[in-house]
Amino acid sequence: MVQETLYANGALYTVDATNPHAEAMLVRGDRIAAVGPWSFVRSQASADAEIIDLQGRFAMPAFIDSHVHFAWGSKYLDEVRLREAKTFGDVLARLKAYSQAHPDRTWIVGSEFSYGYPDLPEGGFHKSLLDQVIADRPVFFRSGMAHAAWVNSKALELAGITRDTPDPEGGEIVRDASGEPTGWLKERAWSQLETLVPQSSKSDMRAALLRAIKEANRLGLSRVQSAGMDDEAVPVLAEIFANGELSLRFTLSSIVNPDSNLGDVIARVSGWRNELDPAFLDGRVIKFFLDGVLESHTGFMPQGYADKPGESGTCLWEASAYNAAVSRAQQEGFQVWTHAIGTGAIEMALDAYAADGERSRRCRPRVEHCEIPTAHDIERFGRIGAIASFQPAMIYPRDQWLGMEGLWEVRVGSKSLSRAFPVRSILEAVGAVAFGTDWPIVDLNPLVGIRNAVLRQSLDHQPKDGWVPEQRITVAQALNAYTLGAAFAAHRETDEGSLATGKLADFIVLSENPLRVEPDRIADIKVLKTIVGGKSVWEEPAT
Repeated sequence: MVQETLYANGALYTVDATNPHAEAMLVRGDRIAAVGPWSFVRSQASADAEIIDLQGRFAMPAFIDSHVHFAWGSKYLDEVRLREAKTFGDVLARLKAYSQAHPDRTWIVGSEFSYGYPDLPEGGFHKSLLDQVIADRPVFFRSGMAHAAWVNSKALELAGITRDTPDPEGGEIVRDASGEPTGWLKERAWSQLETLVPQSSKSDMRAALLRAIKEANRLGLSRVQSAGMDDEAVPVLAEIFANGELSLRFTLSSIVNPDSNLGDVIARVSGWRNELDPAFLDGRVIKFFLDGVLESHTGFMPQGYADKPGESGTCLWEASAYNAAVSRAQQEGFQVWTHAIGTGAIEMALDAYAADGERSRRCRPRVEHCEIPTAHDIERFGRIGAIASFQPAMIYPRDQWLGMEGLWEVRVGSKSLSRAFPVRSILEAVGAVAFGTDWPIVDLNPLVGIRNAVLRQSLDHQPKDGWVPEQRITVAQALNAYTLGAAFAAHRETDEGSLATGKLADFIVLSENPLRVEPDRIADIKVLKTIVGGKSVWEEPAT
């Protein structure tokens, strides 16, 4: 007999425009059987249905993170966690403590250090600073946004990087005045170092993934959409699913680089699409990178940077090759995502999507990050049917990347500031918007991003009037972008993203109503319960 559960006496926010508020919901198996007034919902249930009293609590669809690197995030939980460091001294202290606690680690790996510590030594990041802490083992630190790396001398030695090593295509080995590598590597210059880091064993990866899945459930997530770098985890996730242990849904992608064999990538994702259960492991995405990031001058800005007018950044693809690859991927029925941050990259992505016409409208191609589109391109999202995928915790990232909050404006210039992370402008132009995190680049907690999208202001209320306040959106719009908007961005809106009859029973119960609390307090709201497919996968411990 199929289990029936009645959730009663609640304040349900359905994110369903036809029935936005309800007081009760009936779950039958893994689906919603009814939602609405108590009398109606009760009439749809059997006499022996279990009744759970929500005690007036706010309930809503579970969050969907539209952009993560989940395998990497699971590793981050077991690395030197640098995003939490607030000073340069703290970075070195964390390195020392971690190396002492893990004497068996042949490589010391960390992620998410900032560019703007108040006590950063003159001359900035240099291999010698790491060498002073640990010289006998390689140290490999990825920066915030992961488009640069900082390594010690031992790591350079093992990678064979010397003063005579040429810069790789699409990357730069930063050198001092004498030509000696400093230990600072941009973009693809650090790719070969990453290949030298020992791979996790299958059992270690499984344990890390399960730990990260539980963390996602704790934060109210029912689905994460992979933005790449998760290929190695797919067989392990499939095994976890087969064992009945998977409590988080995944949208899976694989990355195509200019030198990749597109046919091989399509075959790999086709295998996922054909062999895995799409409700939990949905293989559908081909991912491209067109540029880097603005902070390291690698975002593609053909007009030049405000602080370096002669530099235009990096464009990783020839337009004709990229257009052909996009068209082929969409012909095969895959959704295309493109990392495009700079103005030139966004324009290039939208040009490719527009060239595919009606097929693009069916496939819903996405622009990931979309930090500085032109006014013309803002208007094109709705016309083309492209989706703008934003990570709102990155908007004025004072809470995420210490000291970097003013760097964006330095790179782009004040004249373009009104189009910075233009969430509201794209919504007003009838474009589709989805929210995520890029975890582990920023905090996985959706409520942090929702607060930031609404206020565009750090936790310590900087800037006073908000950063580009004309791009603020409402709480309801932000909730939509993390639920139904994110589901639409993954072709899952018929099954997920709102509380409606027939949809999957993926929902959360919160300690407070984000639509009614002061926006500044949204990030403090607790997820009391997470239900995925009708099953409780997280419950806040009683205090």
